[in-house]
Amino acid sequence: MFETVLPTLPLIPLYAEIHYRFRFFPISLYFRKMPEIIFDCPWRIRAERPVTFFLLLKDAHRWPLTLKSVSVQWQAETGESGEATFPLNQEVSTPWFHQEFALDEVELPRTAHISLVPKLHFLIRNRKKTVVIDNFSGLSKKPLQTYLADEDFPELPGWRTGDIHVHTELTADQVEFGAPLEMTQHGAEVMGLDFVAATDHSYDLDDKPDDYLHNDPQLTKWYTSRRSMLELNGVNSAEKSVFIPGEEITVRNVRQQNIHLLHLNDSQFFPGSGDGAERWLKTKSEYKVSHVLENRSQGTVSIAAHLNYKVPFLHRLLIDRDEWQFNDLLTPGLNGAQVISGTPESRDFTKSRILWIRALLQGLRLAIYGGSDAHGNFNVFRQVKMPMIMLFRLNDQILGQARTLIDSTGNEPEKLISAMQQRRTAASTGPVGDLQLITPDGMTHRIGEDVEILSEYVTIRLEGLSTAEFGVISDILLYQGNLTARQEAVIWEKVPAKKTFRVNHTLKFRISEPTYFRLEIKTPGNNRWPGVYLSTPIWVRLPQR
Repeated sequence: MFETVLPTLPLIPLYAEIHYRFRFFPISLYFRKMPEIIFDCPWRIRAERPVTFFLLLKDAHRWPLTLKSVSVQWQAETGESGEATFPLNQEVSTPWFHQEFALDEVELPRTAHISLVPKLHFLIRNRKKTVVIDNFSGLSKKPLQTYLADEDFPELPGWRTGDIHVHTELTADQVEFGAPLEMTQHGAEVMGLDFVAATDHSYDLDDKPDDYLHNDPQLTKWYTSRRSMLELNGVNSAEKSVFIPGEEITVRNVRQQNIHLLHLNDSQFFPGSGDGAERWLKTKSEYKVSHVLENRSQGTVSIAAHLNYKVPFLHRLLIDRDEWQFNDLLTPGLNGAQVISGTPESRDFTKSRILWIRALLQGLRLAIYGGSDAHGNFNVFRQVKMPMIMLFRLNDQILGQARTLIDSTGNEPEKLISAMQQRRTAASTGPVGDLQLITPDGMTHRIGEDVEILSEYVTIRLEGLSTAEFGVISDILLYQGNLTARQEAVIWEKVPAKKTFRVNHTLKFRISEPTYFRLEIKTPGNNRWPGVYLSTPIWVRLPQR
């Protein structure tokens, strides 16, 4: 029996796979003889877009359905309410099916929170059925919540906003699956994201299509997915939410345990099966971090995934999972670290921030990144809590919840990758900012640059921006890291006396040691999580004397 228990262990935020059962003990309290049925809705709707939600069906080839209609009840916090019905009359018998619905004819107030209760009415085995929200056993059927924005995400000129850590249907195994590529792209566009990095697990990308129990030496999923992303990006990629192709590779750290590396835009596939639970008692991944960084293609970016986020005890015990250690960050070639994964309320975010700062003070040039680690999950996540026994849902690790900001000349994937290689990044769950360093000769240097100055004096120009959606700026801090003393301190802080969504300030500093400057901003956030912003530093060197 233990051989069949092991494959259920990679339990992370996901759309829950409810059909897998143990081979010799085929009992599951959440198993249903019908497809997984999930309604999802972006947690925010960008300006000028109607309320949009999605229906996703998985495994209808095993239990075909006749879809009769979708109905949705909606209510705004301002008091308006209503109901809409979408006739379907469609038979579905495919492994994957999704459809988008929009309340085009409904006039709803902007800057308001809207609750949705979608229902699917269908026939299965000639019986009429109705599913509300989803058909996951034991989960609350609380309404989906979305915010109708009258502005786009806070964004300063030249910066792009996206999610650097997202799983799609290419991540699919005994306990989880993500949303189809097309549905993910549409959800990101409705939300207002400029880009999404598809970082599916290395141990899923080498499986046979629609058969997660067997590997495919031909890497059909890998190659097909790359072609699909190119097609979805299309010729007008600058005008839509684009995919950056990637994978989340399981690699070995300095303690020879399994950690995850976000690896973007490589034309070659790197296997990583150590914590995929596909080989009984074989948890050693194929490569160390250093091997991937030494053998990757040009034009790639590699990021430490969910930097210091706690690994569950069973993952440590049975699949040898670990967090990133400080010495792992010393590996030559590492481009950055995902310091925010989901909500910043997590203690793990605080730990990750501290580890990143420690690396900066040791002289490492690591850019900062934010991402959701979402598996679908546009609104809430649904998770396997105890295999075959219990599911649950939380308000965390939702598409676009934590975001990466990139200072890029365009939204094409190759331009985004180039900017990431130059460390022109920041991370946010709400507000945004910018930081510039001006030398006495009038040269302006941006976030991510490594500058040698001839004069000891520099001018720092900083900016912070928020919107009504994420709240007024409550605190803005400029940090300086002394790379000789290996100490970091706040050298300027502003707690606005009046409510404001924008802060601009200019300061002069004398530099006597190698140093860096970085910016942090705080806001109350939306009604679901607080707003934070952290920039990659600007590094400053003095001429050798």
